[in-house]
Amino acid sequence: MSDNRDGPRVWRGEEGLHVDVRGLPCPEPLVTVLQLIDSGMAEDFLIAHLSQEPLLLYPELDERGWRHRFVATDQPGHVALEMVRTRA
Repeated sequence: MSDNRDGPRVWRGEEGLHVDVRGLPCPEPLVTVLQLIDSGMAEDFLIAHLSQEPLLLYPELDERGWRHRFVATDQPGHVALEMVRTRA
């Protein structure tokens, strides 16, 4: 499991922006993802690496016009959520 004591880790992969928020206390994972989306840094694509399913994030994504789906991982305690903007 990732240990993010110093905050989230953000990087850009071939498919787009990634953010690892595993190990952060609530509500930091939700706030971090929304900041990346609202600031435009995520552009139209973001993969968040989380410790658990982000149930409170889903209505926020819907409200902002982002769809989401899980990406398979083989690590316990690792949930990957792919988010794509559906409208400008």
